[in-house]
Amino acid sequence: MINQTGDSAQASFTTETIPTHFLRRAWMEKIGITNVMLAKRFDLTPARVSSIIRGGECPQKYIDILRDEYEMPTNILPDRSREKTGPKPKTK
Repeated sequence: MINQTGDSAQASFTTETIPTHFLRRAWMEKIGITNVMLAKRFDLTPARVSSIIRGGECPQKYIDILRDEYEMPTNILPDRSREKTGPKPKTK
């Protein structure tokens, strides 16, 4: 069957219409890194890395690694997540 939809009715795709997590995945594939590789560098599980890439939020230290060591483009870097406080120090 031939598509008879006019050009004006077909969606055009730009980086603004493609979800950012797809752009992150494409970038990772292009430079040859995997969730497992990032997990080792971040000292996280591959599942947590997948969540960061898909969800688009992570602590600043991981953003710094992606930007500085892997040269991830600024426009696809994850957003900084709210930092969680550590355990409260025990008082005597």
